[in-house]
Amino acid sequence: MSSRLFDIAAASVLTLLALALPGCTNRSDQNGQDLRQKSAQATRDVRQGAKQLTADTKVAAANAVNGVNAVAQGIKDGINTGKPGERVDINSASTTRLALLPGISVTKAQDIVKGRPYRSAQALVSRGLLTQEQYDRIADQITAK
Repeated sequence: MSSRLFDIAAASVLTLLALALPGCTNRSDQNGQDLRQKSAQATRDVRQGAKQLTADTKVAAANAVNGVNAVAQGIKDGINTGKPGERVDINSASTTRLALLPGISVTKAQDIVKGRPYRSAQALVSRGLLTQEQYDRIADQITAK
């Protein structure tokens, strides 16, 4: 349970106890009914607070994931900006360098390294290592020397 949810629940329990204890002796039926209604409302408020906290937590988690992905892509973009026209040689580049290409995972880069040598960059498609769409995305950034 998150600390905020715990704080809300604890405050609600304390509120209920504060309402209930003073009138425990000689309480009329009307006071009992009032206490019951207040307790029910406090419970509904806690439940609504918990639902809102859950929704807020999901949004925060999604935003965190998006932020991490943006940073990772920014790092890739920064590394990939080399000299104009400079291409990555798929026959000599490291696994790390290949994995920095857009859409190329570390696993895919390892597969590319294992399949060396290549006569042309297009061989990545003909050997089934990349789809045509993946290849088209990086075709202007790679070569096979």
